[in-house]
Parts: sequence; C-alpha cells; structure tokens
Amino acid sequence: MGTQDVIDIASSAIPTRDQIALEDTWDLSGIYSDETGWTADADRMSALIATAASHRGALGESAARLRQALDDIMLLRQTLERLRVYAMLRRDENTGDSESLARYERSMAIAIESAEALAFVEPALLGLDPTVFDRLRHDALLEPYAHMLDDLARRRPHVRSQEVEEILAQNADIARAPADAFTALDNADLTFGRVRDEFGNEIELTKARQAVLLRSKDRATRRRAYETFGEAYLAHRHTLAALHGASVRGDVFHARVRNHASAREAALFGDNVPTAVYDTLISSVRAAQPVLARYLDLRSQILGVDDLAAYDLVVPLSPEQEPQHTYREGVDLVLGGLDLLGAEYVADLRAGFGNRWVDVHETKGKRSGAYSWGAYAAPPVILMNWNGTMNDVLTLAHEAGHAMHSYYSDTKLPFHQAGYSIFLAEIASTVNEVLLTWSLLERTAGEDVLGRFAILDRFAETYFGTVVRQTMFAEYEQRVHALAESGQPLTLEVLNAIYAEISATYLPDVTVDERVRVNWARIPHFYRAFYVYQYATGLSAAIAITRAIRDEGEPARERYLQLLASGGSDYPLALLARAGVDLTSPAPIQAGLAEFETVIAEMERIAASGAFDQAQVANTAGRNGNADRIGRAGLDA
Repeated sequence: MGTQDVIDIASSAIPTRDQIALEDTWDLSGIYSDETGWTADADRMSALIATAASHRGALGESAARLRQALDDIMLLRQTLERLRVYAMLRRDENTGDSESLARYERSMAIAIESAEALAFVEPALLGLDPTVFDRLRHDALLEPYAHMLDDLARRRPHVRSQEVEEILAQNADIARAPADAFTALDNADLTFGRVRDEFGNEIELTKARQAVLLRSKDRATRRRAYETFGEAYLAHRHTLAALHGASVRGDVFHARVRNHASAREAALFGDNVPTAVYDTLISSVRAAQPVLARYLDLRSQILGVDDLAAYDLVVPLSPEQEPQHTYREGVDLVLGGLDLLGAEYVADLRAGFGNRWVDVHETKGKRSGAYSWGAYAAPPVILMNWNGTMNDVLTLAHEAGHAMHSYYSDTKLPFHQAGYSIFLAEIASTVNEVLLTWSLLERTAGEDVLGRFAILDRFAETYFGTVVRQTMFAEYEQRVHALAESGQPLTLEVLNAIYAEISATYLPDVTVDERVRVNWARIPHFYRAFYVYQYATGLSAAIAITRAIRDEGEPARERYLQLLASGGSDYPLALLARAGVDLTSPAPIQAGLAEFETVIAEMERIAASGAFDQAQVANTAGRNGNADRIGRAGLDA
C-alpha cells in the first residue's frame, strides 16, 4: 500500500499551498483563468445591474418585455455566480490571505447591490392583476421560465411590497455577520494546541488531524485529542453562544417578515417540502432507539469500556489495522465501486479526476472539511483535506456524487434550471457512498469475516453519523428556534442544556461531559438553519435508490441518471418521486433503518464468533515486534 501522499500528522509543520504539487490542487481556470478576468467581470457588473433594473415598471407590458427582462436578469445572476464562487473558492484556499478576503468581500458587496437592484421584480410581478400575471406566465414565449413563474405564484403570500423587499435586500449585509464571524473564528483564529499520540509524537492539532486521532486505537490518545481540541471551543463559548443566538434570531426575524409561521417552515418553503417530512424523520429515528442502543452497546463491548465517551464514537471497531490510502489509490477505489451507474458515468468522473477537479491536501489556512462546488458551465471542483483513511475515500466518493450532479445538470439544462436543491444534492452524494460500500463487500470473500466486519463497521459509522447524528442536529435546531420564537433568551446555559438533553436521547449511555454540552458551538451548518436534516433524508433516499439499481438494473439506473440531469427543473419531492422514492412517507427512513439493523446484526455475529480473539493475539504479537520501528518512523517521516 503506497504512502507517498498520505499526510503524516506527526510532522509538526502544516504545509503551505506552494509546497503542494500542482496536480493535487484544483483548477479554477474554467471559471476564470486569472484574477484579471475576475476583475473585468466585477467591473462590468454595474452595467449588467443597470440593464436588469431598466425593466422596472415595465414587466407587465408584454410577454416579450418580460422575456427580455428575465434573460437580462439571468445573465446578471450567472455572472454574479461566477464572481462569488471563484472568490469563495480562492478564499477557502487560505482563509487568512488578505487579497482573497478582499476579493470575497467585493463579491459580497456586488451580490448585495444586485439583490437591492432586483428587489422590485417579485413584488412588481405579483402586484399585477392576477389574470394579467397568469396570462403572461402561460404565454409560449415564457415557456422556458414556466416553473420559475409558477413557483412565484405559489410564493405570493410571502412576497412583501417593493419597499420592504428593498429593505430586506439591504439587510443582507448585516444578516451575514454572525456566519462570517463564526467562519473567521473557526477557521482562522482558533488554535487547538498540541498533543502527543500513542508513539510519543507531538502533533500540532487541527480539525483534520483531530479527526485522524479520534480514530486511534489508543483510547488515551483519543481522549487527549478530544479534550485538547474541545478546549478551544470552551474558551470561546460565550462568544460562540452570542454568534449562534444572533443567527437564530435573524432566522426568526426573516421568517416573520415574510409571513411564515416559523423559521423552520420558511426554510423548507423554498423547496416546497412540507414540515411533515421533517417531523417524520425525527419521529422515525427516535422510534429506532433500540437499534441505536444495540449499536452503541456493540461499540462498548468491542472497545472494552463501560463508560462510552464522545471520543469513542468514530474509532474503527475492526481489530485489523485501518489501511492507509494515497489519494490516487482512493480515486481508483471510488471509480471501481461505481460500476452500477454505468460506463459513461465512470468515464466522465475519471476524466474529472484527471482534469484537477480536486484540491487534495490540508494546507496552512485552508478551510477544513470537504465540499463540492462550482459555477454554471465550468467544471465542478472538490475541496478535500486528505489524511489517507477509508473515511477520506468515502468522502471523496460523496463529493464526487455532488460534482457529477452538477456536471450533468449543467450539461443538460439552462442556467436558471440547472441549480438543484440541497435536498437532492445529498442523495447524489450518498448514492456513491452506498454503492462503494456494497462494491467493497462484494469484493471481500465470505470467509474473510474480519474484512467484511471492517466494511460493515464503516457503513454503520457513516449511517449513524449521517442519519442519526444529523437528525439529532435537526431536532436541536427546531427546539432552539422554537425557543427564540417564543421570546426565550438563548443563553449559553440554555443552549448547553438543550444539546445535552438531545445528546442523551440520540446517544444513549454515552457520557455527556462539558465538551459534549458545548458541541453545538462547532457546527458550521447551524449558521444555515434547517439544512442538516437533508443529510439524513438524503442517505435514506440513496439507500432506496441503490437498492432499486441493484435489483432492477437498467430501468432504475436510467431513472436515477435522469434525476441527476433534472437539476432544479421541478420541486425536489416531485423529481424524487419520478426516481421512485416518496419521502412524504416514512417508508424510505424505515427501510434505511432496517438496512442499518441488518448490518449491526452481522457485526454482532462476527464479534461473537471468536474471530476477534484470534486477531487480537496476532495484532499484539505484531505490535510487540514493531512498536519501536513504527514510533521512529512517525518521528522521522
């Protein structure tokens, strides 16, 4: 197994961007070849804004005038998207770089100016006599914009007067302050100290490195990494509570201004998702507590601990040493695991990997985590912080699913229809994860029970983290916003109490310590309210889709590929129904939970078979013979 590009976390220095090979960085030239092109587009935005705004007062003149107005608005928005995406991607390369930050700030200022200039559009259209508006939106000349105009009619009760809309647009610069402040604190200002691993190596702790250390087989190492990392958030807990509270209150304000019954309803309204889908998810996962308890009990038994802690929840349960993979080995695993999606899908993704879609390694100041993003008509890109674990391989498969969704929707649809919702995005990504997992299982011989256990363990960890944990986050968001809506203060103590109570429900018998209670403080998605539930519905729908592709073959695959190519041409639930999944029913959630229970049952059988005892003897002998060599290698690498 190669190791040349697996990051050595025992090294004290985090590399800078100029120390990374060009082929391991993303290629943003499809958006702008250099900053000169970005600046030129930024400079011409005033003219594009003026052209779009020139239709003010004339939208109802004729179908031809409205069509021209919408075309001009889409040109403005597409150019703005390129400006913002490029600026944010360059900022994320190094969140402490002043030039990138200045570019990002200029892009945000242009976005706010654009929003203010276009604030007249919806009130003006909805201010027309309903018969006039209906006649316009059904005119053949406006057929390309039919869904957009139909959706505008649906949103009539929540669009305010032109004056109020303009004020709301101006407020956007203020509204983003809590999220921007959190991002700066979390990615640029917070430092996490140093810890020693089980071999005595002193390690500068980062988010990516903490994620690796939490997978260490040595519990003392996990505990040190967890406690040291959490100390940074404890030290800033009052500031983080103020930022989080301000963000929640902002959500409540905007929901009320737009006549929504709650912030949750406002957040789901855009995708036309009923709150019943959210409630069904929470009730279904809460009802599955016996299965959750079985999984956590299995963790306790295999780890040999009576007091399961938060730092015990992601360490692999397999007794075998977790393999390390170079990035290119990870690429090969991903490509080899997606055969069921067809030769064209795999070939297109292979070409994307070869054309530098991925920014691979952690570097100084780079944004943590992973994501895929892009601008219309430009290749999608993927941010990674590669550490070489199987989790990184699965994350690469996940983000590749997003990238291919963008690639196909951009290829098949015009700009205003290509953008898909997060609700669908999380299905495209997790279909890839499930298919890769099944592929690995198929390639593992039945008699290799420990090999199968390792794969099942990763799936169980992914499912628990994606469905259970994200549903826990979703319920936390709902309760915190409900408190704000009832006028209750969101103090540090209140936030901690809610999070502790919910953690005890979803993580039965896991110790709730002071770092668990304040864990809400480090979740960036909470600054985009009611977002995370879609991870849980996404994986549940993905399991249903992959089952259909496996069992039905070509018809199910074609339905799924059509879903990817449908972008945002219709509401998410409608597009998903055409792919064969009904998330207004609890059936997909329950089917996913049943799959999870099947996995847990096989893991329990393997653990009870005695295979672990034999592996433990072999591993102990191996460690006794190699501990010094491994320790020195870690220090000298």
